[in-house]
Amino acid sequence: MQDFSTPAFPILYRPDLDILVGRWLVEISLAEEVKQNYVQLFQAAAAANCRFWLLDARRRFRTTHEITNWVNQNAPRQALEKLGREIRVAFLLAPHQLLASTDSPPFPELRHPGTGHAMSAQFTDEGQAIAWLQAEQSKV
Repeated sequence: MQDFSTPAFPILYRPDLDILVGRWLVEISLAEEVKQNYVQLFQAAAAANCRFWLLDARRRFRTTHEITNWVNQNAPRQALEKLGREIRVAFLLAPHQLLASTDSPPFPELRHPGTGHAMSAQFTDEGQAIAWLQAEQSKV
């Protein structure tokens, strides 16, 4: 599989789990850079035919309203267009990231554009995030 990673955002497909893992290794606050990371994720997901993602944002520290809104609006639609089905995203966050403030809104809460049901969940424990993704896989 082609590598869609960058040094600041490695992407790894775990065939043993059928999970695509993306990890932000540095603080990123530029919306265009985060959008590009999602484009890379969709490219990697299409190459692996994988719609179950673990996104480790613990080192990213914060997000912005622009990024959150863009992901909420575009990722579900892109999933249907590029993968033909919904994605499931487990966001791995540091505990302080679960607390929203005016300078750092909550991380995205992806919802299916047609039905509005949840396509993502937030975790502070990687094992729980993987367990949720595996439970979602069993629903297919």
